[in-house]
Amino acid sequence: MSEKLYEEYAVLDAQIKQLNNKKDELKVQILEEMTTNEQKNVETSVGKFSIATIKSWTYTDKVADLEEKFKAQKATEQSTGDATCEEKPSLRFTQIKL
Repeated sequence: MSEKLYEEYAVLDAQIKQLNNKKDELKVQILEEMTTNEQKNVETSVGKFSIATIKSWTYTDKVADLEEKFKAQKATEQSTGDATCEEKPSLRFTQIKL
């Protein structure tokens, strides 16, 4: 077992989390600046920044009920063997608390 390989992975994982947090902070700042300046697009030396509209849907109880029935049917097919399952290896990493 190469301990260095595992350590390198853990360090990269921590750095990626820090970078993603920093990116999220900058995103909020950029959106605030663009909104304040009433800009939809900003061209920079590193690329173009645009404000995009993202839709978020809220559904009626009828759809929620159908969703529950769908989940129940999936569980039934899994338990009866009618549904098929494919298993493949995946790496899970749990960082120690420092």
